[in-house]
Amino acid sequence: MGDKSISICHRLVEIKRDGQHREVRIFSDAGRILRPLLVVGNLKKIKVLKGGDYSFQSLLENGIIELIGPEEEEDCYTAWGIKYLLMEKEGKQPMEYTHCELDMSFLLGLSCGIIPFANHDHARRVLYQSEKHSQQAIGFSTTNPNIRVDTNTHQLYYPQKPLFQTMLSDCLGKPGYPRGHSAKLPKPEFFNGQCAIVAVNVHLGYNQEDSLVMNRASLERGMFRSEHIRSYKSEVDNKEALGKKPKFEDTVNFGKTQSKIGRVDSLDDDGFPFIGANLQSGDIVIGKYAESGADHSVKLKHTERGMVQKVVLSANDEGKNFAVVSLRQVRSPCLGDKFSSMHGQKGVLGFLESQENFPFTVQGIVPDIVINPHAFPSRQTPGQLLEAALGKGIALGSTQKYATPFSTLSVDAITDQLHRAGFSRWGNERVYNGRTGEMIRSLIFMGPTFYQRLHHMAEDKVKFRNTGPVHPLTRQPVADRKRFGGIKFGEMERDCLIAHGAAANLHERLFTLSDSSQMHICRKCKNMANVIQRPVPGGRKIRGPYCRFCESVEDIIRVNVPYGAKLLCQELFSMGISLKFETEERETPQTPS
Repeated sequence: MGDKSISICHRLVEIKRDGQHREVRIFSDAGRILRPLLVVGNLKKIKVLKGGDYSFQSLLENGIIELIGPEEEEDCYTAWGIKYLLMEKEGKQPMEYTHCELDMSFLLGLSCGIIPFANHDHARRVLYQSEKHSQQAIGFSTTNPNIRVDTNTHQLYYPQKPLFQTMLSDCLGKPGYPRGHSAKLPKPEFFNGQCAIVAVNVHLGYNQEDSLVMNRASLERGMFRSEHIRSYKSEVDNKEALGKKPKFEDTVNFGKTQSKIGRVDSLDDDGFPFIGANLQSGDIVIGKYAESGADHSVKLKHTERGMVQKVVLSANDEGKNFAVVSLRQVRSPCLGDKFSSMHGQKGVLGFLESQENFPFTVQGIVPDIVINPHAFPSRQTPGQLLEAALGKGIALGSTQKYATPFSTLSVDAITDQLHRAGFSRWGNERVYNGRTGEMIRSLIFMGPTFYQRLHHMAEDKVKFRNTGPVHPLTRQPVADRKRFGGIKFGEMERDCLIAHGAAANLHERLFTLSDSSQMHICRKCKNMANVIQRPVPGGRKIRGPYCRFCESVEDIIRVNVPYGAKLLCQELFSMGISLKFETEERETPQTPS
């Protein structure tokens, strides 16, 4: 592989020399992933850099750093860090590496490289955080939320920067450089959460199975409070832009009209709600009607509500006018909401405890979150304990702030800085029972930990229904939660009730509360009899059950069947398949005289 630092070849061009197939492949297409590596052969050039200019661009221009692509990477012999360049292996000379990583943590990606002490955690937990929880965490995801119109967004009210730092988080831009590292604007911080005081303790059994106990006073002060914004969009044809005149009856316009499908109390005459209107489920959010009188309004579905934040009226390139109404909902954490630390330790809120009932330290510090100690042994995430211990030292004024993976402080260094600050080496605290005031005999581990609120909230998932809409074809309850649908009672649930012997409960669940119906059966030919209108002697017509096979109305009985079975019988009959129904008389219990 040649030296790409010469001016003949651009730095972003990737050259792969394939000796096996005896060909040279050159890649210059856009969108390839490149990563910077130190070129071992050019490290001596650092001494001769003019004026000590060690910026990334200068190192790139002088060939000290090279951008390597996935094809070239196969031909590189890369050292994990500078120390590996000088390390002897089994008494032999140091290996001859071609390239070297800039930092040991650059082996990881962006969302993984900002996890503190990631090398101390189990790989599965690190993947949980970097792949799932970092994307689901609520933060301040954009700098222009007031002019954006997103379908569904969450925003944290008071996002915080963690106490610790990593090498990758420094590269994202930090406050120490007001205009960033390279005279550009500072880049955004990639942290979506808050620093909470976390105690590891069993609290009245309410934090079993990964659930959390939170301080109610902390939540009332705004901890983990967020805002949910949902937008509703509707379009109408712009007659001038289309250039053709539609029929008068087909013209659809925005406007307020008395609607049969929902309430229009909050709408102005133009068909849009006023800013600050409090809309509940069942309200019309955008009024729209045709000149013929047909109602095309947009209605809030079941479980949707909020305050109107903004109303946007505009037009697109296709000649359509569209309106967007955004609803805002303030959400303080409630039971069932999901939270996670930076180490894949996810859990739901199980109990809100008053501050006066929480354990407190000698200094009067009360934890914000209490997590169960059983979350740690099998999950193998000591990184969270190290983060809490380091964060405690940083909060006490320590200068050691880095928790970069693979180059972290040793456990001894973390414990020593806590000891120098006058605290227990291992982060344990003597606490007192908030209910009785007595000293708790065991020491409790406590420290500041970075926690994230995830967008899985109980309010978005709670489902309840007695009776409601049914499917027009099968007459069984619909499925969707937003359509006020039912909860599926499947085959495996049916098997459980059979195993319990709860026959009456099974009958009620699968028949009475689902699609109970009635049909007529002729007992002579055992076929289904239809209800029809037929003439009778005397010129009159009567409506009733009639067997077309026997051509009689005698011996026809009415039976209770699920509507799905009746529908199946009718659909099979349309294919030329006839079903026979065996019936028997139900024995009515004799009342004792």
